[in-house]
Amino acid sequence: MVAIVTFWTRLMRKQWTVAFVMLLLFGSAMPLAAAASAKPSCPTAGKIVSIHYVDSNPKSAAVGTTVTTLIAVRYPDESPVTLSPQTISFRWVGAAGEKIVENAPVVGLAHGDYRYEQKVGDDFPTGTVTIFVVACSCSDGQGNYGPITDVSSDSSERLEDNSRIEIGATMQQPAAQDMLAAYGVPMVIAIVAILAVLLLVLRRRKKK
Repeated sequence: MVAIVTFWTRLMRKQWTVAFVMLLLFGSAMPLAAAASAKPSCPTAGKIVSIHYVDSNPKSAAVGTTVTTLIAVRYPDESPVTLSPQTISFRWVGAAGEKIVENAPVVGLAHGDYRYEQKVGDDFPTGTVTIFVVACSCSDGQGNYGPITDVSSDSSERLEDNSRIEIGATMQQPAAQDMLAAYGVPMVIAIVAILAVLLLVLRRRKKK
């Protein structure tokens, strides 16, 4: 009987030890899981700064082309936001990579609308590129920031905006008719001049 009680006591101690170790492992993993699932948030003094639309033009651009993007910045009640400082950060994202432009100066238009102009550089991605407003990069100078996530025309509140452009991929060499229109007249003049000289030379030879 004593042997049975001793065996049972040892068995229970092992089970409790295993349970305690599993509890420790589970408890240590919880902060990691919470940190991984935490969503980014922007500082706020009571209002959220949001992006109503992001619209970029032209839709096709090459290196050296200036792309203009219009951005509407609003509060939840749709009242306009006056940015302070008057800068916004942008992400140009494509299959070939991305380009981040931090604290780009923007020009205020009216009613919380702003214009951002950016010359496309060699380090910008090519192909289909989507322009995003970077999260928390807009501030009203009163402690309110936004947007809470990166926003492009795909996730803005307006349906008609479009912040997708083609960089490099759609640019083509000048067509033959365009070259003819540009150089056709000088070429005709040159040909006529050459023929006139040849005729003059032939006439002089005949006279001799």
